[in-house]
Amino acid sequence: MYRALTSVFVVLFSIQAANPQTDSTAARQHKVAAKGHSRTLSLAELHEVARSVSVLIAERTPQGGTNHIGSGVWLAEGVVATCWHVVKDAKGPIKISLGTGDVVTVGSNVMEGVFVDYTAAVVASDADSDIAILKTKENPFKATSSLVKTPTQEIKPKLRVARVNADSPVAGTLTVLSGYPLSGLDLVSQTGNVAGTSTMPPDSQLGSGTPIKGVRLLVSVVSNPGNSGGPVLNEYGELIGLLEGNLSSPVKDGTPTAAVYFRPKKGADGKVLANANGNPQLEIAVMYQNSGISLVVPARMIVPLLRQAEDKK
Repeated sequence: MYRALTSVFVVLFSIQAANPQTDSTAARQHKVAAKGHSRTLSLAELHEVARSVSVLIAERTPQGGTNHIGSGVWLAEGVVATCWHVVKDAKGPIKISLGTGDVVTVGSNVMEGVFVDYTAAVVASDADSDIAILKTKENPFKATSSLVKTPTQEIKPKLRVARVNADSPVAGTLTVLSGYPLSGLDLVSQTGNVAGTSTMPPDSQLGSGTPIKGVRLLVSVVSNPGNSGGPVLNEYGELIGLLEGNLSSPVKDGTPTAAVYFRPKKGADGKVLANANGNPQLEIAVMYQNSGISLVVPARMIVPLLRQAEDKK
């Protein structure tokens, strides 16, 4: 269900020419963000913003099932940014999945993993920067459908477009990472801070051998498979980058330290199995410990691709 892409120095996670006269929606959005922030948000406000700009990225399997392959962030209505390594090996149609973000109680039933899907396609990409821009066929921001609707309640996805800050953040900047790690069912947001910057070593590459280049932000937050492509915000709620992976933890005596987590159990057809309550069955999986220092693709690398994608309209 998840794919860990590795190099000698880093672990990259997935569960796998601009026109200066262009004044499209996304381009105007960037100009507004570049003028500066408004005010420092509380932690609760930051997490609310981070969760509302996040999406789950999945692929449809030939058997009709779904593979959760990473996370993404809204740059404009119907436009999502993620990491290129999340989508480059997708074998089926790419889907932008929108969920409730929380466990939902309907009467006596507790529901988890409730999503509505939108088909999307890659409209711009940069393998070296590890960035991809996706566009949905329909605009989820205009949708009237609900995730859960009963006689007493109606729950819709909480959607918000991220404001991009292309400036380089300084060490100590508060950050919030959001996305769908591990099982891909739960939206998880967590707090960290910018620890510094790093240039990628000459031989850094994805698991496929594709080289990656450029400066990366180092953020003191633990990321996991499925976090790739998720938004990293600053204290003003502005997007400063995309989560890419983490620095691997040192290995002693040739034996990596392992941890366990739960993930949805799938049948032979690739579909998630349900229990008696209709919720996904879970199984125990093993993952190796990381260093707690994550790599983030700076937001300034996203802007040229965003404009390129808008120029294709």
